[in-house]
Amino acid sequence: MKIRRITIKNFRGVKELEWNLPTADIFCLIGKGDSSKSTILEAIRYAFYPQWNLTLSDSDFYQCKVENYIAIEVTIGDLVEEFCSLNKYGNYLRGWDAAAQKLTDEPDDHLENVLTVRLTVEKDFEPKWTAVCDRSPEGVPFKQADRNKVSVGLIGAYSEKQLSWATGTALANLTEAQSLNELLANASRTARTSLDADRPLTLKNFDAAAAKSQEVAKLLGVPVVHTYKAHLDLTSINLKVGGLTLHDGDMPLRQLGLGSRRMLLCGIQTVGLEDGHITLFDEVEFGLEPHRITRLIKHVRDDKRGQYFLTTHSPIVLRELTVKELHIVHNKGGVVQIISAAKEGLEEYGMQGKIRSSTEAFLAKKVVVCEGATEVGFLRGFDDHQVENKKDSFSFHGVALVDAGGGSKVRGMAKAFKSLGYDVSVLADADAEDQFSSADVDELERFGIPVHVWTERLSLEERAFQDLPWASVLASVQLAQDELGFSAHDQVRSKYPQGLDKNISSWEESSALRNSIGAAAKKSGWFKRMTEGELWFKTISPAFQDAAFCKKNLALELNELWGWAEHV
Repeated sequence: MKIRRITIKNFRGVKELEWNLPTADIFCLIGKGDSSKSTILEAIRYAFYPQWNLTLSDSDFYQCKVENYIAIEVTIGDLVEEFCSLNKYGNYLRGWDAAAQKLTDEPDDHLENVLTVRLTVEKDFEPKWTAVCDRSPEGVPFKQADRNKVSVGLIGAYSEKQLSWATGTALANLTEAQSLNELLANASRTARTSLDADRPLTLKNFDAAAAKSQEVAKLLGVPVVHTYKAHLDLTSINLKVGGLTLHDGDMPLRQLGLGSRRMLLCGIQTVGLEDGHITLFDEVEFGLEPHRITRLIKHVRDDKRGQYFLTTHSPIVLRELTVKELHIVHNKGGVVQIISAAKEGLEEYGMQGKIRSSTEAFLAKKVVVCEGATEVGFLRGFDDHQVENKKDSFSFHGVALVDAGGGSKVRGMAKAFKSLGYDVSVLADADAEDQFSSADVDELERFGIPVHVWTERLSLEERAFQDLPWASVLASVQLAQDELGFSAHDQVRSKYPQGLDKNISSWEESSALRNSIGAAAKKSGWFKRMTEGELWFKTISPAFQDAAFCKKNLALELNELWGWAEHV
């Protein structure tokens, strides 16, 4: 059985969610922290909770408002024949149009038969599971045994129980029906008999205390039928199915490392389940080395009988998945939206390549699309400067910096991230109309994307050397000459019509020399890599203490971008 549609209301961080799923077996939920990815997995698990005693509290309600009841509806298709029987849920079947991803209340020959399971919890914390449809909104109870048949398993941070034969675990589902309770009761009796056999040796002191208790009993008129003695109470030592766990020899497998336990559970979930399974894997990378992540994703992809819902914050996991398997989760005020990275209309932007090259951005909330590595490094240096001045960092505000790889790619990348629900801003040069034009700027701003470009159609280097205090200009040239290995003196001299002293610190300020330094830095690529761009900003950061400089275009654009990061 496989999930076709999910709706959630008032469950934990989710006030409202409606998600119609495409036909697929792998759904990896990504996005910033606290976007309710794990909550969605928990909602699926609760909808098919294999036991009757689901424990909830006020904190399970959205904003702890228990007057607004929890409602989780999961529509499943690929149904087992038993569920379609009129004696079961045949009267509650609905139709699913996979092409349109649309649910209709009446089953139809050209539609897939599906069943909607609803879990409701009101302020009395009593969960109610029903199979429902619009024709019968009250529904009919969806029984514990049938929830178990859907075979939903969660692999989370605490999964020791899944390596036992407790009700609802993958191991229990693998085990043929037999009287395990009787078997374990006999084991309890055997333990009692074994202890009795060694009584003279092991229970000598205990029996002495029992004899004294017997004397007291007789003195007080308490009946003594035989003889008081120490013995095991079968009620106290009653073994249950949950106490039967998987061992490697005599070692319980719950003692394996976290990553190994989770991989093993993922494998067990797929074995021997003729009707398939739905596996929920929270933070799939947790406890695993990169090579084992690769192996696990291959195992998941090769399993054609299961449906997997994964969450991750790992770039490694993202690089192993295809664009069709990634779904971005956004939560704004409790209203959750899930957008496929393979959303129609994004084909022209090459999202698969962007997942490979800009992985971290898909895990953020806000994205600054930078024209190149210089801008990324420069902003990283600016970020460090702001933190040193008691500001919150880009990461605190959920901002990722992305290298577009050239001006011609800025527009497409910015629009793609915006279409996927991210807040987007752009930092680019304005010196190449054929790469990033005024028309591109206008189009992005109409699309709701703020664009930061330098005035007078200049590049970052040209703009900086026009605006920076002279001391910072000379420090930049000295950085390129002494630390970055460029022949900065000769490169500037080739652009400057007058002679230049070999001693850079002795250069005298002039508009022409500023222009020449900017042209040389741009052409020779002094700061064209991220590391150099970051180091450059660190060198010039004292300029931001200069009141006059802070009124110049370079500082104004950077501060405006920072304001966007703080307040959007």
